[in-house]
Amino acid sequence: MKQNTFKILFFLRSNYLNKDGTAAIIVRISIDGERQEWTTKLSCEPAKWDKKSGRALGRSSKVFELNNHIQDIQTLLTNHYYDIQRRHGYVTAEMVRNAYMGITQREESLLKVYEQHLEDTKKLVGLSKADPTYRKYERMYRRVVEFMKKKYNITDIPLREIKYQFIVDLEFFLRTEYKYSQNTTYKCMKFFKQVINKAIRAGLITVDPFNGYKISIERVDRGYLTEDELCKMMQKEFASKRLEQVRDIFIFACFTGLAYIDLAHLRVDNIQKM
Repeated sequence: MKQNTFKILFFLRSNYLNKDGTAAIIVRISIDGERQEWTTKLSCEPAKWDKKSGRALGRSSKVFELNNHIQDIQTLLTNHYYDIQRRHGYVTAEMVRNAYMGITQREESLLKVYEQHLEDTKKLVGLSKADPTYRKYERMYRRVVEFMKKKYNITDIPLREIKYQFIVDLEFFLRTEYKYSQNTTYKCMKFFKQVINKAIRAGLITVDPFNGYKISIERVDRGYLTEDELCKMMQKEFASKRLEQVRDIFIFACFTGLAYIDLAHLRVDNIQKM
């Protein structure tokens, strides 16, 4: 579990005084440099405020009660901090403030959106998507789950928490854990970006985490079959009818330039004599 720098500070809004001469007591929480602050609805006379301790000075019952209220707020914020960290595996200043204020947010998570994307893609298999394409999305889903567990020790993450560094770390994970080549990594990140784009279009992400991120594909010489090699393949006799059909389909693709998905949907009615 990630350890954060968590601080709570109480101070006076000294630039504005109430009619009774007191100043509002403000609470500020800081987590890893991120700040949130708001009024506690408590107040104190500036002359009776100790900046160092963040408490009121004196021994009167009024001061004692005020300091008790401040301590209760600090205890409550601390409890929210540890509770959120335990449940989510991470915590932000905004999350602690919202918990204190009683604000609950509808969190859309990465895996929830990714799983919906997988479901939608599966329905398109045989229509506009090929089964191997769906399998690639599914494989990348498993890689993302493994990455979050190993890198951040979390099982999921809210979409609004996905930042640029998450993208960079994911690429590094694919290259180091699975030894993916440049082009394989490029394709995996492309699949993942499609899921993020879907969340952006749905208004679930306001800032694209891929902004500033660049990865290019390397040109690879795949080689090609010569005319003589094609002829030899056409004349080759195979032991099974199935292999002959595979050969015939491959040769047909070579001469027509049709993609696999087009061949898979090709029917006799689609063939016409010109």
